[in-house]
Amino acid sequence: MSTPNPEPSGPPLRALAMVLIALAIAFAGIGAMTLSGSDTETQAPTVVPSVAPVKGSANTPAGSARPTTPPPSTVSAAPTTSAAPASVAEVDRSAVPVRVFNNSVVSGLAAETAETLESEGWTVSETGNYADGTIAKTTVYYRPSSASEKQAATEIAAAIGAPAEPRFAGIAGSSPGVIVIVTEK
Repeated sequence: MSTPNPEPSGPPLRALAMVLIALAIAFAGIGAMTLSGSDTETQAPTVVPSVAPVKGSANTPAGSARPTTPPPSTVSAAPTTSAAPASVAEVDRSAVPVRVFNNSVVSGLAAETAETLESEGWTVSETGNYADGTIAKTTVYYRPSSASEKQAATEIAAAIGAPAEPRFAGIAGSSPGVIVIVTEK
């Protein structure tokens, strides 16, 4: 009776439904792969833009990188023997505020670095993310006008294996204290 009519319309609809289900499964798989592999893929593009902003603002970072080399050489060459022990004794680790900012895709890197510094007696006043640009490598920044910040930055840099440099224009107006921007473990 009415059986022959539904059969001809049934298989094309079933085929269309199967194609749509197959597409949904394929897109779900691609989405899952994108989400799970995003950390690895994000690091490579982040490295490339980090070169571009550093070159784009080369006046500030390059300027701070070049002056950083001569002052440590001058300080190290002349008064290393007498000034270094006196400066080390003068720096009160609890008196110099330290702020640690993460500039990487590694979650919790700033907090991990802050814990390391606090275990060495430094007072970490803030942790968070630095999102105003991409920093090429982990660096400790200080205000050039503050001898205590420079000494503290030098000690922190030695402890975490990073360079200490004067602040660049993007963080020059930040509140007093040493700023550590971490980019890798």
